Amino acid sequence: MSTIDGYHIMIVSKYFATINDFINLEFVCKKFNSNMEKFHFNPIPLTCKTIRFFLNIETLHLWNKNDETFGNLLFVKTAFDEDDGNNEKHGDINKNKETVVTKVFYEIIVWFNVNYDTVVKNDGQNIKFKDIAYTQTDRMKFGDNIPNCVTLISHSCFRDCSLNSITIPSSVTLFGQRCFQECRYLESIDIPSNVNYIAQCCFCGCDSLSSVTIPLSITSLNQYCFYECSSLSSVTIPTNVNTIHNNCFDGCNNLSNIIIPSSVTFIGNYCFHQCASLRSVIIPPSVTFISKRCFDECINLSNIEIPSSVTSLGECCFYGCSNLSNIEILSSVTSIGNGCFCECENLKSVYVPLSVTFISAYCFPQKTVVRRRCDNTNKCCIN
Repeated sequence: MSTIDGYHIMIVSKYFATINDFINLEFVCKKFNSNMEKFHFNPIPLTCKTIRFFLNIETLHLWNKNDETFGNLLFVKTAFDEDDGNNEKHGDINKNKETVVTKVFYEIIVWFNVNYDTVVKNDGQNIKFKDIAYTQTDRMKFGDNIPNCVTLISHSCFRDCSLNSITIPSSVTLFGQRCFQECRYLESIDIPSNVNYIAQCCFCGCDSLSSVTIPLSITSLNQYCFYECSSLSSVTIPTNVNTIHNNCFDGCNNLSNIIIPSSVTFIGNYCFHQCASLRSVIIPPSVTFISKRCFDECINLSNIEIPSSVTSLGECCFYGCSNLSNIEILSSVTSIGNGCFCECENLKSVYVPLSVTFISAYCFPQKTVVRRRCDNTNKCCIN
């Protein structure tokens, strides 16, 4: 049986969680002795007591604002300080600490989140920041051009700005809540391929936004993401997206074309509410439930394809779709929610499959003729 040599055990020990793990390893066998001396960086946070085990440290990694810096001057302000209403000046994280051991390092690498102003404050020092937020305070101080080192656009950063275009650096991986909300003159935006998360209300109320490129790295479209983007006419949802949350495209009254990929398994409440220009929708076979008021008041929706995977039509999900005259309900459907097709005045007759065991009140318009019938394909049709 092969054994692990000293080099490879060092690689393994990089993933240890505590100093005790490292100490215990030293006692396993002779070839694992002095494992900690091989490290030129700290694999775990160190204290004034534990640094003595790592004699050859040249690079100091800091994962938390409270990690020991061993006397090195580091002025820090995090994006979370601004969230808490703390607008005081940057503080030395060594303040109020009793420094017992001081040590000069070749480089200090900071992994916890800081704002861009912190990077500027520490310019000229041997400090490298890995998680940098561009905050609303940063924007007011440094302008609308996002620096290339930024990894996160903080919440409300560009909220209610007058910009009509913006360049997002490839370093950015996350858009915070409401970061472009009510940018009423923003016409288009290219989201870099490295962005893997777009928070809720991100583009809410961007009246002039007519097109947006969503990268494949996105797996979820959060609630109110494009709420009331009244100029948005077409969106291509990436094939990796599995969830479209509540009110995502609510009020996008110019949205006429949207393709929902087969990767999507959930479409939230009010998702396409009042998308007045939407004419046709194909629900992918991965969806099992059409949520509450999902297509409510899509007044020009004339064609909707419901797959055999759908078992339930939620409350008012097609309420007020006044142009809907033809629909097909398959025998997989077992319940139709309250007001599901209410105010669909062009829906003259409905064939409800025998599989439906529950039909709520006010489900269909008063003049709609509701029939129960199944043909030899076990499929029920609405003509």
